[in-house]
Amino acid sequence: MVSARKAVAGVLGVALILVGVSFLGFGLATALAPALSLAGGAAATGLLLLLPPLLWALAKAPAPEEPQPAAHGVETLWLSELTRLAVKKPLLAVLLAIGAGAVQSFWRKR
Repeated sequence: MVSARKAVAGVLGVALILVGVSFLGFGLATALAPALSLAGGAAATGLLLLLPPLLWALAKAPAPEEPQPAAHGVETLWLSELTRLAVKKPLLAVLLAIGAGAVQSFWRKR
């Protein structure tokens, strides 16, 4: 468990880092203002401070996983048949699903 002093020190450390980066950005924007105008200097500074962490996050992002193929079995077969039947006769599909669930529940208890 983290003590209160360590938690406060951590929050204070993060706050000081954020303030330091903010002043660094302000100083850089002010230095670039005569050459690029105030808006241009601020935009260049924002790009300079935002681009490295953004590129790092994109490089470290995990690749999307490939979807796993569905398992083949009796339950999958029932589900696919009920789905096909539900398009044409929804009430019959609901009744069959209730019956299949009851039978499956009965067989699992044994």
